[in-house]
Amino acid sequence: MANEVGATPGEVAIAWVAAKGSLPIIGPRKVAPLESNLASIKVALSVEQIARLDEVGAVAPIFPHAMLDVPETWQGYAGGRAEQFVCPSSRWPD
Repeated sequence: MANEVGATPGEVAIAWVAAKGSLPIIGPRKVAPLESNLASIKVALSVEQIARLDEVGAVAPIFPHAMLDVPETWQGYAGGRAEQFVCPSSRWPD
C-alpha cells in the first residue's frame, strides 16, 4: 500500500487511523520521525484502499467470541436443544 500511494508504511498507518475518524497520537523523539509522521497529512487513501487496510488489519476474535460462533457450542449450552431457544442476540441460532 505504501508503494501504491508513494509514502512510507508509517505514513500510511497514520493516514489510515486518521481516515477512521480518530486523531492518531504521535510521539517521536527526534525531528526526522516527526517530519515523517507529519507527512502522513498529505497521504490521501481511497475508500477501496481503506477497505483493504481494514481487511488485512482486522483482529481475529479471541475467547470467548471465537467460541460463540461454533454451532456445537450453542448445542452444548442448550443441552442439545438450541433450536428451541428464542434469543434476541444475533449470535444465537434461530
